[in-house]
Amino acid sequence: MRRLLLAGIAGLVVACGVPLDAGPVPIEIEYELPEDVAASDGEDLVAMLMFLVRTDRLVPVTRDLPATADLHGVIDSLLDGPTVPEERSQLRTAIPPATMLLGVESDGSVAIVDLSAGFTSVGGEEELLAVAQFVLTLTSLPGIDSVGFRVEGRPTNVPLPSGALSEAPVTAEPYLNLLDLGDESG
Repeated sequence: MRRLLLAGIAGLVVACGVPLDAGPVPIEIEYELPEDVAASDGEDLVAMLMFLVRTDRLVPVTRDLPATADLHGVIDSLLDGPTVPEERSQLRTAIPPATMLLGVESDGSVAIVDLSAGFTSVGGEEELLAVAQFVLTLTSLPGIDSVGFRVEGRPTNVPLPSGALSEAPVTAEPYLNLLDLGDESG
């Protein structure tokens, strides 16, 4: 009786088991990255702080940039404007689209940014916000305390929130009142 019971259990186990194939069987899984996610090529990324505009206030966002990103790479990312998810959060840039980076260098704790003439295509509040985007983004980097601006290689005046103009490098402090810290996105 015991043999019969064991034979029955063995038969059930064999009948309910996983069928054996001649070899591995490929299984296709449909998967795509969302449009706002890039595949990693194994490069180390670090979170960098950028500042974008929501209505008339600056909002801090973080972006993952290569760990090797220098001032040029950070500014390029800022000039790219908002990402798709940032746009969905109603963030924008005040930096004119015709603005191109002609050069950037650091002189001690001062970043000197040389921009194309397209940067001067806005004025008033938009110009103030555009300058603040550069200043707050760059001074959030280690070792950078102020930002000087050039247009087509020549020093240029930039607006301060007080209404004054400065040709000298500017610090983040005067622009801090333009921050909207209520919603950090990114």
